[in-house]
Amino acid sequence: MEKKEKEKINELIEKLKKEGEKVNVKEGLAQSINKSGFRLLEQVRLGNKDNVFYILLRCFASNEEKFPDELVEAFKPENEKYFKTLIFSFLAPILGKEEEKGGEA
Repeated sequence: MEKKEKEKINELIEKLKKEGEKVNVKEGLAQSINKSGFRLLEQVRLGNKDNVFYILLRCFASNEEKFPDELVEAFKPENEKYFKTLIFSFLAPILGKEEEKGGEA
């Protein structure tokens, strides 16, 4: 891996983590993504980019939220070999947090 490419991917991973943290604050959107969590994880694991994009886009659209540009970057062909890492970076701050919030109440 080229040093420049590695830096670009690391920067995108950090941006996606921050986007995931922003989403986690938005109750409705975080809940929509959590409801699709197992399906999303399985589709990412299988590398089904179209299905992952559709599920996430549906979650954002149903909550009238803008689809993040950083997330669009993860689906670009030049990031194909990092797709799973990029999407997991976005999902990590979101998935499972609903149960944690419920347990704290």
